[in-house]
Parts: sequence; structure tokens; C-alpha cells
Amino acid sequence: MIGARIVVVCTANMIRSPFVAALLTSRLGSGSAAGLVIESAGTAARAGLAVAEEVARLGDTYGLDLSAHRSRRLADGVLQTGDTVLCAERAHRRVVLDLRPDLISSVFTVREFARLVESASVRAAASDWPSLVRVAARARLVASAGVSEGQDDIVDPIGQPESVWLEFERQATIAVSAILGAMTALPRLDADPHGPVGIPSSRREYRRRAVTPSVSVAPWRS
Repeated sequence: MIGARIVVVCTANMIRSPFVAALLTSRLGSGSAAGLVIESAGTAARAGLAVAEEVARLGDTYGLDLSAHRSRRLADGVLQTGDTVLCAERAHRRVVLDLRPDLISSVFTVREFARLVESASVRAAASDWPSLVRVAARARLVASAGVSEGQDDIVDPIGQPESVWLEFERQATIAVSAILGAMTALPRLDADPHGPVGIPSSRREYRRRAVTPSVSVAPWRS
């Protein structure tokens, strides 16, 4: 059984997972997606730390307030039966499955899940969030062929130059955009009363739309 909780996992729970979790949460919108609970944790996190200053500033550009976030370690008791776990890297997926092998069908990397749910056949076969996760898990059995090592990972920008931070931002926002797009396509989601909305093309447009929860996210393009 797939439940209504998503846990985003990275290493320290100070950059990648809190940013992705906050971006998803802030743009879930109305309908059945609004019932999802999104949390985050780190495989090697020290408990109680704030996000890195760089990601706090990045969050500000997307209208996200990450000031209340405090890191927590992924350990026994954090994950529950039915959770969908979205990991920053494949290495995190292995840690998750060591803790909870029963979640094998609902543990993905963020970019892997985004790639899978972008498929028209996956979207067509899904009627709600649990079925979207199940269909994506089945599609993974054939879709993993030809995927290169690291292709489904979100780069870790800690201690890296600005170019790597920009790549982290690009990878994370594109993946979140694809996931929210799949949620929006679910038949059980409420229709947007404002009709079709174009894709934000800048950070300024992102911030403007952050106050409108019914609008789905799309990647910032430099």
C-alpha cells in the first residue's frame, strides 16, 4: 500500500533534500495532491542543524522560507510502511533499502522518479498518487536500461563553485517540475479554475507565482 507521505532523502539534510521537499510542498496546490505530506531526512545528518546559508538564499529566490528547517538523521522509525522515498542519489536509495527493504517498490531517486513519470504511458495508467508510484515502479524495470551512472543523481554542491550550485538548482527544479506535472495530470486532481498556465521563464516569475498555490512549478532557465 502506498500512503500519503513522501520523504526526500540526501546526506546531511541541509541542502538537497530540504530544498526539494520545500519546493514540492509549496506548489502542491489543491485536489488530491494537497493531501500529501512531504518531509525530509539525511543518511548521515547531525540532528538539529539549519539549512546551509547558500540554500537558504536559493530558497528565497523561489519564495521558500527554510528558516524553520532542522536536520534529522534517517534512522529506524523515520520511515513508515507506505512511504514514497525520493533520494538525491542512488547511494541514498541503498541506505534506505538497508533500513526498510519492504519499501523497494516506492524508493526512487528524485530525478529517476521525475524521468519515469514524464512518460505518457505512465501518466495514462495512473489514476491517483498511489497508482502513479506503482506504475512508475513497474516502468523502472524496463526504463533503467541505457541510464548512465550518476544520470539520476542530483549533484551535491557543498563546497563547490557557483557553476555546480547552478547545476544543482537546474537539476532539482526540473525534476520537481516533472513530478508536479504528473500530479497535475492525475484524473482525481481538482481542475485549475484559472485554466492553462504558461511555464515560468525566470526566477522573478517563480516568486510571483509562489503566492498562487494552484500553479505548478516549472524549471528556472538561465
